[in-house]
Amino acid sequence: MDNRASIFEPRVTSGPYDDPDAASDNINGTLVNPFGGKSHKEMNDLIDAFMEKTKIDEIYSEHIRKGAFLAQDSEAFHDLRVDGLQLKQEERAALLLEDPKTGNKWNQPWILYALVGCCSLGAAVQGWDEV
Repeated sequence: MDNRASIFEPRVTSGPYDDPDAASDNINGTLVNPFGGKSHKEMNDLIDAFMEKTKIDEIYSEHIRKGAFLAQDSEAFHDLRVDGLQLKQEERAALLLEDPKTGNKWNQPWILYALVGCCSLGAAVQGWDEV
């Protein structure tokens, strides 16, 4: 077995959520941000293990790395980074639209509203059939 960290195996670190006795006390913190408290090296190891395990093409590596670091900290790209990862202008604009303070939660693709409507009608018909 490979000695690198795996996202599918228990991790052995000394973060605030790694104590099994404290896990039940702060399970919400772990669920909210499973990457919280991870070092840059640990994050890169997890990303590499994920990429290798899932066999995702290398062309998506940069996007997955950006997403993982944003999942860890939403302000990860506000300052210059030592690893050279930078958000493009379009990515920054998309993140601003997702931000509850600056974006509009009702600005979604039309097809999403159509999907919600179709699913709602399907649920109503199923409910009528069960009566």
